[in-house]
Amino acid sequence: MNSEDIMNYERLKFISDEHGYNILPVKTGMQVELHERVGEGSTERIWKFKGLIIKVRKPGSADGTFTIRGLAAGQTIEKVYPLSFPKFEKVLLLDEYKIRKAKLYYIREKVGKAARMKSKITADRRESNLLQK
Repeated sequence: MNSEDIMNYERLKFISDEHGYNILPVKTGMQVELHERVGEGSTERIWKFKGLIIKVRKPGSADGTFTIRGLAAGQTIEKVYPLSFPKFEKVLLLDEYKIRKAKLYYIREKVGKAARMKSKITADRRESNLLQK
């Protein structure tokens, strides 16, 4: 790392500490339900989105992101969120699957029984909120 990268990292760390962003502890293969605040002022509401996390970039870092794939209004969509996104109300862990790859891009082509994965979650972790430590 050169001095510019170190300076940018320190600046990013300072900003995340100052605003109190907490980094979401998500992993590839988790089935989650996101409760996101959308809108502004008096028109703010909670938008729920269920999906499978297919990619996590820079886990544990303030500038990391994750990609979630799920259904919304009958269409399959993929959304990319930062790990330190302040507009999440809740992030519920629905299921966690046994996976052998870091990126689950192959799941895009799978349909029906071919898309099944083996669950490895315990009963005490199911429906837990990932935002609370």
